[in-house]
Amino acid sequence: MDEMIAHYVHSLIKWFNDLNSVQILVTIVVAYLLCKATRPLAHTIINRFVKAQRYETNLNKIERQKRAKTLADLFSFIIKLMIILTAIYTVLTDMGINLAPVIASAGVIGVALGFGAQAVVKDMLAGFLIVLENQYRVDDVVRLSGVGFPSIPVEGTVRSITLRKTTLRDRDGNVHIVPNGSITEVINRTLGYSKFRFTFAVDVGTNVDDIIKVINQTGEDMARDRTWSKAIVDAPHYDEFGTIGKEGINVTVSGTTMPGYQWKVSAEFRKRLVSNLQKSDISIADLEG
Repeated sequence: MDEMIAHYVHSLIKWFNDLNSVQILVTIVVAYLLCKATRPLAHTIINRFVKAQRYETNLNKIERQKRAKTLADLFSFIIKLMIILTAIYTVLTDMGINLAPVIASAGVIGVALGFGAQAVVKDMLAGFLIVLENQYRVDDVVRLSGVGFPSIPVEGTVRSITLRKTTLRDRDGNVHIVPNGSITEVINRTLGYSKFRFTFAVDVGTNVDDIIKVINQTGEDMARDRTWSKAIVDAPHYDEFGTIGKEGINVTVSGTTMPGYQWKVSAEFRKRLVSNLQKSDISIADLEG
């Protein structure tokens, strides 16, 4: 038994020596280390490149960070793929495998598979254009619709973008994986800045000047609040009067925030507005129309 084990060990060592095992091992280790270093290196280079441009506002700084993260993730994926393919080629060559016939036959096989892989090519081309045209970035909140989608478009926060697919997580925590080639329309809710608008109704007998004053004062006070000042670009304010009915008057409020803050700012403003309307004895009515 011991002689059999020794024979197998000797044969294995001889086999490794014949296959240039040192070169193969070095190739694998170097490829592994390069793959590990690719992501942080790509982030560092992309961040320095983007920071070289001039930005004057916090708004642009946030846009820069999103853009840099998305580009770095995509480029690190491409570089890792190139490293892995190069390592496989090098290892097979060191093992004495003649790759010339394989490469030649791969061309024929590639033509045959090309007809069945059109969807994948379409996805990858669409993914490249999404990043190149800056349609959306990681951490953007988007609404996607297109070919093969359900009747209700997919909406959520972008978690990752690769050449083939976009991954979203919606507000309920569900993860949606969308092939890039199927997307025909994108609504980006956090590109550059975000806005919110909502309508409520007050009693028809309310003094309209008092309504406008309470709304604008509430927005200005919130914009001066240190907790919210950095999130607000344009303070929530009176926008317009809408439908007027027997029971009430519709009033529309709008505001502009930093990307992605529209929901939190809107919720806080509504809470403050209700409190201030109650203090001013202004009654909220049912929406008209």
